[in-house]
Amino acid sequence: MRPLVYAALALLIYFDALLTYIAVGHLGAYEVMLRFVNHHPESIWLVAAGKNAGVLYLALRRRRYPWLDYAALALALWHSAAVYNGVVQLAKVI
Repeated sequence: MRPLVYAALALLIYFDALLTYIAVGHLGAYEVMLRFVNHHPESIWLVAAGKNAGVLYLALRRRRYPWLDYAALALALWHSAAVYNGVVQLAKVI
C-alpha cells in the first residue's frame, strides 16, 4: 500500500499542475509567483517534474527512513486539499 501513496502523490502533483496551467492568474497557486511560470505557463510542467523528482527520492529512501512514508502521506493529503481548492476556485470563475 505504501508505494500507492507515492504514486497517488505523483498523480496529484501533475493534476495540480494541470489546474495551475489552465487557470494561471485565477488560482492563488504559489507556482504562479515564480516569474518564469507567470510569463510562460507551460513551464509549470518543469516545476511538477521537479516535485516528482523529490517524490522519487522519498520513495527510494523509504527503506532506510521509514518515517518518510508519513511525510509522503502528509504531502498527498496536502496536494489533495490543493487540488480540491483549485477545482472549487476554477468552478467559481467559469
